[in-house]
Amino acid sequence: MTTLSAPKPTKPALQTPPTLHGRFPFGNLPAFRKNPLGFLLEVGRLGDVVRMRFGPGFNYQINHPDGVQHVLQLNNRNYIREPFGNNLIKLISGLNLFTSDGDYWLQQRRLMQPAFHRRRIATFGRVMTEATLRMIQRWQPAIREGRYLDMHQEMMRLTMEVVGQALFSVDLSDDTSLLGRSLITSTEYINYRFNNPIYAPTWIPTRRNRALKKAIADINATMQTMIDDRRRSGEQKDDLMAMLMEARDEDTGEGMTDEQLRSELAVMIAAGQETTSNALTWVFYLLSEYPDVEERLHAELDTVLEGRLPTLSDLQELPYLSTVLDETMRLYPPAWAVASRRSLAEDEIIGYRIPAHATVMMFPYVIHRDERFWPEPEVFRPERFDAGTENERHRFAYLPFGGGPRKCIGNLFALMEAKLILAILLQRYRLRTKAGYAVEADPIFTLRVKDGLPMRVLAR
Repeated sequence: MTTLSAPKPTKPALQTPPTLHGRFPFGNLPAFRKNPLGFLLEVGRLGDVVRMRFGPGFNYQINHPDGVQHVLQLNNRNYIREPFGNNLIKLISGLNLFTSDGDYWLQQRRLMQPAFHRRRIATFGRVMTEATLRMIQRWQPAIREGRYLDMHQEMMRLTMEVVGQALFSVDLSDDTSLLGRSLITSTEYINYRFNNPIYAPTWIPTRRNRALKKAIADINATMQTMIDDRRRSGEQKDDLMAMLMEARDEDTGEGMTDEQLRSELAVMIAAGQETTSNALTWVFYLLSEYPDVEERLHAELDTVLEGRLPTLSDLQELPYLSTVLDETMRLYPPAWAVASRRSLAEDEIIGYRIPAHATVMMFPYVIHRDERFWPEPEVFRPERFDAGTENERHRFAYLPFGGGPRKCIGNLFALMEAKLILAILLQRYRLRTKAGYAVEADPIFTLRVKDGLPMRVLAR
């Protein structure tokens, strides 16, 4: 890492943050690409706000919860989605709750919020339970033969099935699902672009670009067919597509257009599958590394469930399960980076000057490992999240789902899904990572386990 230059005051009460210049012409981009998480953690130790050069311009990394709260909540109207990453998501999913700003975002949030009310999403508990039981049946030959299963791939398939049933009442995990395959192609393209700053523009007919364009066309065509079929049949279903089709603006009485429906559903599939599957994979890894935590969790599941399938009402009686999931998402937040923001006007963050049109970056992975807020931050300790501890820490020191008015709309769905799946699996099985296998975090669009996670499933 290059040497820090001394902060230079720009006016009496305002400072320029410590600055990492890097080397011409790419600045700190090579160091970031070589070891993204290590680089960002090191930057996090340099100050609460650090300015760094990525290519020709400066980016500002916010490393203190006060600064994150300022951007995401207190002065959120001064910050919009940063164009590079946002336009990449928009290329695939269009304009939606994730990619929009301002009045359009507010209108869509108000339209969609009722569909994610706790009572509405509770109807999907059966979908989650039945999908998990089907997965257990698929596992039986591997369990009998002592074969390893790639837990990342297994969780990806499971959460794709759940999200497909919850959104459309269809199984997107089936290998024959055109929509499922197209979504995987699109996700892989996003991961490729985030990892490769030098790429062929989409108008150049490379193999990757042709595959992307076909995937986008197939996604739109398939979802439009489902929307048309649902409207034509008049069939009543308790899925999210039905809820969004029924949603009406309180002032105008208008619902979503087909284009808006397609866009919102597309981004929900990607977000709903990737984040939950990664969180579950990391839980299994950490439990295999911390058998004392696993033993305590098994004891809670055995006492509360007594061998029966869990229900949604059981989840509130499983507090240690909740703390295990919370602590996992502290160490390995699936959304390891909050979507970067672009400042509209000059601003002040924790005493530092942020110019207009600056790119501001926030990383839960960094803040979750700050020892000022998390003693011994590298240790897996679920007790950090025992009841009442939330009052002992900054509310923006823990943000697996972001924060402020744009906090993830699907957070309750994701938590319910993860807890149900864990309760079903862990009362029956222990999962053990393959001996000697090096587990490494892969910070692409979400925080995956690099090259998968081979685990043996052992009956308890």
